[in-house]
Amino acid sequence: MARTKWGIGAVAALLVVGAAWFAWSEWASVTRIGLINFQNFQTTSFVKSNEDRFIRYEEIPLDRLGRMKRCDFVLGFGMGLKITEEQRRQIEAAAAKGTPVYIYAATNPENDICSLDSLAKAGIQSYLGNGNKRNYRNMARYIRQRIDGKRLFVVPADSAVESASDVLYHLDEELAFKTVADYEKYLKEHGFYREGGAKVAVVGGLNDPFSGNRAHTDSLIVSLERAGMNVYPVFSYRKRLAFLKEIAPDAVIYFAHGRMAMGQADAAVEWLRERNIPLFSPLSILQTRAEWEQDPMGMFGGFMSQSIVVPELDGAVCPYVVNDQEPDGEGVYLFRAIPERLRDFTQIVGNFVRLKRTPNAGKKVAIYYFKGAGQASLTAQGLETVPSLYNLLRRLKAEGYKVERLPATEKEFEKLLMTQGAVLSTYAEGAFDDFMKNGRPAWVPAAEYESWVERAMPEELYADVVKIYGEAPGSYMSAVHDGVPSLAVARIELGNVVLLPQPMAAVGDDTFAIVHGAKTAPPHTYIASYLWSRYAFGADAMIHFGTHGSLEFTPQKQVALSGYDWPDRLVGTVPHFYFYTIGNVGESMMAKRRAYATTVSYLTPPFTGSKTRGQYKELGNKIENYYKAGEEGREQASLAVKRLAVEMGLHRDLRLDSVLTRPYAEADIARIENFAEEIANEKITGQLYTAGVPYAPEKIRSSVMAMSVDPIAYSLAALDRERGRVTDAQLKSKAFFTQRYLDPARQLVGRVLGGTAADEALVCRVAGITPEKLAEARAVLTPPVRGMMGRGSGKPVSYTAGQKREAQAVAEVERTVMNIVNYKKALEESPEQEMRSMLNALAGGYVAPTSGGDAVANPQAVPTGRNLYAVNAEATPSEQAWNKGRELAQKTLEQYREAHGDYPRKVSYTFWSSEFIESEGATIAQVLYMLGVEPVRDAYGRVSDLRLIPSEELGRPRVDVVVQTSGQFRDLAASRLALISRAVEMAAASAGDVNGNRVSESAVETERLLVGQGISPKEARELSTQRVFGGVNGMYGTGIQGLITSGDKWQDEKEIADTYINNMGAVYGSDKEWGAVKAGLLRAVLHNTDAVVQPRQSNTWGALSLDHVYEFMGGMNLAVRSVTGKDPDAYFADYRNRNNVKMQELKEAIGVESRATIFNPEYIREVMKGGASSASQITEVVTNTYGWNVTKPDVIDDAMWDRIYDVYVGDSYKLGTEAFFRRQNPAALQEITAVMLETARKGMWHASEQQIGTLASLHTELVREFGSSGSGFSGGNAKLQEYIAGRVEPEKAAAYQRQIDAMKTAQPASDARGMVLKKDEVADGAQGERKALNGVWIAGGVFALFVVLLLVLRKKRKND
Repeated sequence: MARTKWGIGAVAALLVVGAAWFAWSEWASVTRIGLINFQNFQTTSFVKSNEDRFIRYEEIPLDRLGRMKRCDFVLGFGMGLKITEEQRRQIEAAAAKGTPVYIYAATNPENDICSLDSLAKAGIQSYLGNGNKRNYRNMARYIRQRIDGKRLFVVPADSAVESASDVLYHLDEELAFKTVADYEKYLKEHGFYREGGAKVAVVGGLNDPFSGNRAHTDSLIVSLERAGMNVYPVFSYRKRLAFLKEIAPDAVIYFAHGRMAMGQADAAVEWLRERNIPLFSPLSILQTRAEWEQDPMGMFGGFMSQSIVVPELDGAVCPYVVNDQEPDGEGVYLFRAIPERLRDFTQIVGNFVRLKRTPNAGKKVAIYYFKGAGQASLTAQGLETVPSLYNLLRRLKAEGYKVERLPATEKEFEKLLMTQGAVLSTYAEGAFDDFMKNGRPAWVPAAEYESWVERAMPEELYADVVKIYGEAPGSYMSAVHDGVPSLAVARIELGNVVLLPQPMAAVGDDTFAIVHGAKTAPPHTYIASYLWSRYAFGADAMIHFGTHGSLEFTPQKQVALSGYDWPDRLVGTVPHFYFYTIGNVGESMMAKRRAYATTVSYLTPPFTGSKTRGQYKELGNKIENYYKAGEEGREQASLAVKRLAVEMGLHRDLRLDSVLTRPYAEADIARIENFAEEIANEKITGQLYTAGVPYAPEKIRSSVMAMSVDPIAYSLAALDRERGRVTDAQLKSKAFFTQRYLDPARQLVGRVLGGTAADEALVCRVAGITPEKLAEARAVLTPPVRGMMGRGSGKPVSYTAGQKREAQAVAEVERTVMNIVNYKKALEESPEQEMRSMLNALAGGYVAPTSGGDAVANPQAVPTGRNLYAVNAEATPSEQAWNKGRELAQKTLEQYREAHGDYPRKVSYTFWSSEFIESEGATIAQVLYMLGVEPVRDAYGRVSDLRLIPSEELGRPRVDVVVQTSGQFRDLAASRLALISRAVEMAAASAGDVNGNRVSESAVETERLLVGQGISPKEARELSTQRVFGGVNGMYGTGIQGLITSGDKWQDEKEIADTYINNMGAVYGSDKEWGAVKAGLLRAVLHNTDAVVQPRQSNTWGALSLDHVYEFMGGMNLAVRSVTGKDPDAYFADYRNRNNVKMQELKEAIGVESRATIFNPEYIREVMKGGASSASQITEVVTNTYGWNVTKPDVIDDAMWDRIYDVYVGDSYKLGTEAFFRRQNPAALQEITAVMLETARKGMWHASEQQIGTLASLHTELVREFGSSGSGFSGGNAKLQEYIAGRVEPEKAAAYQRQIDAMKTAQPASDARGMVLKKDEVADGAQGERKALNGVWIAGGVFALFVVLLLVLRKKRKND
């Protein structure tokens, strides 16, 4: 009985306990709210607003989604949520099993997961949508009571209240002001207002100021107020612009997340422009300070786009990190201002305001220019640099700046730059001696320099400099001056304006990477130049003049720089402006984001036609005879064409045979005809642009023609094609296209320039449409409303592909015809607008934003004088880019199959920043389509996901890829590299592809090769799908250019290939191992590479005129040849004509470029109208031809070198080329001859003895007359110098060697400690004369003593 009672009692007790446990769990236990994909600052707002002990938040990482089952409610943030299918299934399964789940603000429809009923969902949305601490507190209570169903320890939730919005606020979190008048009254009553102080508006921010976590905002307000400014913090979305207009600030600070005035973006830009108000966009980092300082990327993906990229569309400048996130005692992350960066940012804003308020005569301006070493001329892309800089100085003087001692003529100014503004090669010690005597540098004692360093940068950063270059002053550009070891800073002081050549950013073994950035810290002289500008000269503003220098490529971080990154420390707080070409928008982003520059864009050289049609007239006649010939006469007509084509060398460019007894096929003749027609229609430049000087009227006309004719012609052809009026076969004939479309388009543009009204009626007549059809075309192209506002707006109208193509063609005709006169006006006004914009920038004003690209590729880039911006990487590839990329990938496959009978196994692609921006990601699209993957867009048009194209739909094998990225692209679009890596993984994992999968096959082969190298099977499997590679240590270039052009430093091309593979072997496919180097991986991945593709989007450069093409494309080609033993096919993906993108074989592209430019007398005449910089263009082409000879020899042959020799040394066109070089730039001709002789010395050009002798004689004569250039091929290659000396008479050789020795050899002297320095004592002016006189007396005394001693010894011997 007792046992029974005990048992009943036990059961009862268990029931009671169970019931209690159940009651506790159901009614009273802690409510656990799981958070998915919320940023730390968002989580902080929830946690800090919670006052209930029975409610707890828990963050759930995406790789720990199993934790959802212990939560009572799961709240996810859908914006930017990137999850795999498996992770999505986990979330859906949790919801299906009863866990309440809500993914809020999902931008991807597949992530729109919600298991709440409509009332609960609306309640959560109301709390989240209104924000602030009170609403977050009540949201948690609502979740506990209404969703979790708890009954005990429940505080009833109040309804959501509308958060304070459209208000101004200050340090008191409880106060908000609806009007500016009320706010100013408060400031004045509480002693915050400063009469006469600048007004600074503060808008934006990641969290609202009434949700807590605002210490960083308060710190900014206090810092600005202590600096004497009146601060106007605004919290508003709908009325932001209205508030700003009422405040009328002197500056706006925007903590950016997208456009500054959503829905009023263009109006905001126009208001900023009209009121001339600078817009600053400082950054808040979502990391701790320690994490951020160690992060090589700085910022990534969508957050970077919203914080840095998109604000640039508003003209925002200075993406300067001010805030980080640090955990408090509870482990909750709070925004905190970084003290020294807040101080410096406040100084930056104050310095801009001071520029507004300081008279021009009182401003000090430091202007940096880029110049090659020795006698090399000043360099800036597309710019005749010396006269352009001279024009700027004259304008500054006319505007009241204190510009003194400016030479009276441009020639005298150039001489001043070359003597006092020198840059010297490290080996040119004799030239250094001369500079010490005549260059009048600023001497900076080592102790003073180190005091500047202590002020400017952290100790650890400077320690890297000392480790590499030794203690200051180091051994480069240093000497003992007035008895003190000092650094020599080259500069030309002209009153309150100082000109400084940018010193070499690397010396010693790293001179290969001088411009585009080694990981190496810059030398003492480089640092000293910038610190001298700031601390000794006291610059109020800094200008970098022309595209481009090296500052923005110095180490370390990609964006969102810290105090351990060199550009951040060297620019400091000085307002920085950069005169930058519209033709290089990609690299301009480095200047903006890494050196805090406001860019002021300038024109490219003007465009004109090649005027070569006459050269091919006879060929055209023979081709016409061929087409007219009957069957019996066609063979002879073909042979006639062939004889002339071979005589002209066209067969070499097209890789056709030269057997004169075997006629060409019709397809070959069509290729020859198209080749000649392409050369005739090629757009060329020639004479460079001079800032401040408008194009000549005929150049404005030819440039407008270049901007307008192609869009009209190709659009009319597209309309005819859609209407069935022309066949694809006809359109493939360039001669037909010229006659049918280009010539009429030229006539149309000419008529409009002549006064014909460009109106809708003309557009309709030209396009052959009615006004109703024009309106319909506009409707077809009206973009759909994207984003949250686009939801629920009804199903969009659907149009067929044909309707879209026709509408696009009509729109292109309309846009072009209506803007012909505007283009003319924009080109005419640009030079003056550039000057005004620079002056306005120096006055602390606003520089309006603009897209970039040359005016032909992007007419919207003119007028110039504006601040360049890029594209939002997250939205790439755009829909248009996807269509172009897919088309080009298909053409690549067609061309390869036609040549080889099969698909390529692997194709290499180069990613460049400017192409990426201008084409909106067309090369990315090519890569994706090769893999058989397509982009998926979210509600905002961003590409956040990918879809595997089924093999049946693809209709071909998946083709593997390997990507080499420039450092500039890596910095701009890191998330796209991650996207490519995901695409490769998807393609490699695709099973059962009926048409084959070469990606999967390649992954297996790569894994096998890696295991063979000793890598574990597990790691080899993980690495087998890595396909994105770039510069090691964050380098921007490949590091092979300097090696290639230093022919005495390599014997075999394998040395260069190995250098390329080593330098470009960093993996950039994942942020987890960003920049990691895996030994042997790139070499393994390069196996089976059958083709190399290089993008070309600009009309201002080609394979011969831009060195980076052979550096990247040639470097990859050389690496593939080294690994596989065969040359891959090489193609240009040519985007220059946006209406006719094409693939072109590299050798053919070089043929077109060379015949339209360097072998074209019209082009040479254009170049000869210019000065030293124009002359340097020819030097660059010859040097790059050598570069191609090294990296891809089959595209350069003896005939090409013979032609260069004939045109530029033999002057076969009788243009006076030698006289031009001697007059404008003797160093350029000295370098041309040196390059040609080095090509012969290395056995790459089989020159005749007569050619070599003539070149050597001319070279040594130039060196004798003008001195050694002290740089490049002619200055530093001892083996070449020996070779040259051996090809001339002994007397000439001796004189030549004396000049080389004078350039290289200094007269060293030892100081008291026995250290050999570059120069013992140097002094200027009267002091120097006194020291020289003292030296004479001392030398005389020593000599007298020596004579006395000699007499004594002789007397002693006699006595002996």
